[in-house]
Amino acid sequence: MNPKFKLILRLRPINRGFALPFAVGIGIVMVLAGTAMIVNSQSKQARTKAQQVTSQGLNAAQVGVARLYELINENRYLAIYPDCVTRNASGVCTDSGTTESWANASNLIKELVVCDDTQVPDIEQIANNQQWLPIDPNDRDQGEYRLISYRYSNTGATPGVGTLIVEGRVNNSSDLLQSGTQLEVKIPIQPGPPDSDKLPGVWLLIGDTGTNNTIQGDALISDCNGDIEAMVVTGTDPDTGEDYEAKYTNMVFPELPPIPGTAISVTTADLSNVTLPRAGDTPSTRTVNGTNISVYEYLVDEIDFGSGTNRLTITPGTHVTFYLQGSIDVGANSDILHSCDDGSGGTISGCEPTNFEIYGYGDDTNEICTSGNNFLEAFMFAPEYTVGVAGTGGTGGIKGSVWTNQWSTGAGCGSNTSNVVVDQTGRWENVALTPRETSPRLSAASTWKQNERE
Repeated sequence: MNPKFKLILRLRPINRGFALPFAVGIGIVMVLAGTAMIVNSQSKQARTKAQQVTSQGLNAAQVGVARLYELINENRYLAIYPDCVTRNASGVCTDSGTTESWANASNLIKELVVCDDTQVPDIEQIANNQQWLPIDPNDRDQGEYRLISYRYSNTGATPGVGTLIVEGRVNNSSDLLQSGTQLEVKIPIQPGPPDSDKLPGVWLLIGDTGTNNTIQGDALISDCNGDIEAMVVTGTDPDTGEDYEAKYTNMVFPELPPIPGTAISVTTADLSNVTLPRAGDTPSTRTVNGTNISVYEYLVDEIDFGSGTNRLTITPGTHVTFYLQGSIDVGANSDILHSCDDGSGGTISGCEPTNFEIYGYGDDTNEICTSGNNFLEAFMFAPEYTVGVAGTGGTGGIKGSVWTNQWSTGAGCGSNTSNVVVDQTGRWENVALTPRETSPRLSAASTWKQNERE
């Protein structure tokens, strides 16, 4: 036998024994490689899905922040109170009694929601149980959000900083997909400037103006029992183009200014058929909005023109202030005149309706009863008085602004006419008073931060 052939025969079993483990090894390598590829693919898919879920949760949280910001802005006094002061181990808010919080809003309607309690149940529910709210009730796949907390640095006052934490998630049964994303937002809260609420043509502490007194201007009512729906408000603001409106307010009257010792004392007799200022009257200097102005100041016991014919004229362009101790009753045949009309449709230079100020220091038995024959241009602030425009068919009233306790709709001085009784022509910069407890003002969020979910 050929020696080479013999050698091949001898080697053949050896080759066959080596090939089998080699083939098995190659198979194992291929299986491991395939498994690694599958695991890697699944890992990438999981990471991609997790990133997608995180992104959707973040979007839901952002929507929640925007909606809760809007809720606070609609009820701006919410901005200066926390959502809850005390929560139990289950996370339910236990605030009660006089605790100042959103969860206890029904006890703080005046402070929180300006007489309108329609949103109180929603506010309390959001704060009480931190419930999940759908972005779209008809499409749960868009996700949901909930309030985690709202904290404020200066409870009940301004300025301060609100910290809003909102959680968002996608709505899915998987624990992974329910992992929420939390956003923490810092919101600076400032005292609202008066001009954010516009200068009211009428501001009443009690009641309303009734249905037969048209107000061409904004009307504020501090009395939640006043009927703003019954008030007749017409016209638009020439500066903003917005319609005038009647609304409730949480603002509080300012204090009456102190009566200066230099005020000139006058009586009804002194003011009958005269023009102020009189020759020899000396003005005082007052600073208004950083500008020094000369003001003729008079301490008035009362004005009662009765049934006679009297005319008191305020010189246009001069600043005149009455510190009124009693009542004003102009009478049917008399007038108090202050007009910036130059007679040809223009305005007298330097003349503003609010150049003539009447401050009333009497009590709730006092009235300011003007004539309906002409428009008196003035700013009236008489916190305890009743004010009205006498007559039923006149063409006059008050141009400027009237802040008082209540509007007269009864007998005597009762206004009962379809013409405009108050024409809002005053501006904040011309009024030397600032209301107290102006509505808080929300600034744009100063910082946004994504929190780790606890």
